[in-house]
Amino acid sequence: MIRSILVSIVLIAFTDVALQLDNAIAISSVAAGVPAGQRFAVLAGGVLLAACCLLAFTLVGSILIVRFWWVKPLAGLALIFIGGRLVLDLLPR
Repeated sequence: MIRSILVSIVLIAFTDVALQLDNAIAISSVAAGVPAGQRFAVLAGGVLLAACCLLAFTLVGSILIVRFWWVKPLAGLALIFIGGRLVLDLLPR
C-alpha cells in the first residue's frame, strides 16, 4: 500500500513538473520579445499569474466536483471527446 501511494505521488509530481515546463516555455517566449530591462517583470508576472490561475481553477474544479455529482462524468466525456479529436487530427486524410 505504501508503495502504491509513493508511486502515485511520484507520478503526480512528474505530471506537475511537465505542466510547469510548458508554462515556463510559454512565459519565456513572451519575455523574449520585450526589452531586457522589463524581462524580469514579465517573467515574474507570468509565473505569478500561472500560479494564481492554477490555484483558482483547482479550487473551483474541486468545489464543482463535490457539489454536483454530474460534473466528474461530464469532464470525463469532455476529455474523451478532446482525445478523440486529437487522434483524428493525427490520422492521414
